[in-house]
Amino acid sequence: MTQSRATNVPLFLVFRIAAMILSSMRLTGIEVTITTLILQYTTFFAFGGSNAISSVDLSSAYNGVGSYSVVMVGILTFVSNWAGPIWWVSAGHLLRPQRGSEDHNAASLLTFHIATSLMSVMAACTALRTHLFIWTVFSPKYLYTMAWATANHVAVNLLGGAGLSFLRSRK
Repeated sequence: MTQSRATNVPLFLVFRIAAMILSSMRLTGIEVTITTLILQYTTFFAFGGSNAISSVDLSSAYNGVGSYSVVMVGILTFVSNWAGPIWWVSAGHLLRPQRGSEDHNAASLLTFHIATSLMSVMAACTALRTHLFIWTVFSPKYLYTMAWATANHVAVNLLGGAGLSFLRSRK
């Protein structure tokens, strides 16, 4: 939360209220997965993100970094730009009813969604490779889709989610 822009911090209270409302609804695992997936995208764009390279916020990339480290600055840049989606991944694991076969179904559904969107963008880039807008419109969209697929899906949804599930099971 502290890696996000100051103007976005009050929105985390709104997210907490929304999560409390969702927890009272007793959603199934698939419903939680779809809801949190939609809310991840919603918060990314609500926080000022877009498919333009110019929307990458570098203002929080150097918080607490004493000397330049490309890995640390990269991680902080990702966390500051994807703070809302990261919040909903953790909230989604708290909303999930029980650990078990639905965890596998949730990961499969998320992976199917990411693979389909990545394949669609790749097909559009290939089909329109000679178009004038390939470098201004489709190239940034492809880069963002790759960021969603690798950093957000693999690192946050799958690995971070597995870590959260492990911590939840140890309770």
